[in-house]
Amino acid sequence: MKRILSLLFTFTFFFEYAQFNFYTGYIINGQGDTIQGEVKVNPKKELSVFTKIMFKDSKGMAKLYKSDKIKGFGYMHPDKKTIISFVSAGDKEHSEFYKVAIANYFVKIYEFQHEEMSMGNFYIQKDYFIYKDDEYVKLKSRKLKKQLSEFIQNDEALAELDKLDEIDIDKVSAILEKHVQKSSS
Repeated sequence: MKRILSLLFTFTFFFEYAQFNFYTGYIINGQGDTIQGEVKVNPKKELSVFTKIMFKDSKGMAKLYKSDKIKGFGYMHPDKKTIISFVSAGDKEHSEFYKVAIANYFVKIYEFQHEEMSMGNFYIQKDYFIYKDDEYVKLKSRKLKKQLSEFIQNDEALAELDKLDEIDIDKVSAILEKHVQKSSS
């Protein structure tokens, strides 16, 4: 009897734990249709969502999607206040998902994560891009002001961006948010 209760507890725990990784979300299929359902995300290993996602539709059918099969996806962040969106980019041979890191009135900045190795240790590298002239252009820390100047017409915001030694998406977001507030006042 104890063994049965132990197994039942184990399966219940596993089932409940697995449920924590599915978040309310959507996919945009190849035809551009938005399909509501749930997206499986592991918040501790975000790197995996840059290559593939598990999506469960309203009928409970789960399917694995790579970035060459859908145009994008999004899900409700666990804080229930923000939606995290990803778009698909690349060609059939080399395609990946880009996270929408900043989306305001003036510019969209996309984040891409990948694994790198340095001195025998792996680490997660984050690169940032803007979509310009039908391609994703990598943002560079030393050229950030110049790269964003065609989208931002506020000299104070550009001066603040120029002071950043490296791209810190939270600081860039704060600067752009301040710019939007000043421009809309």
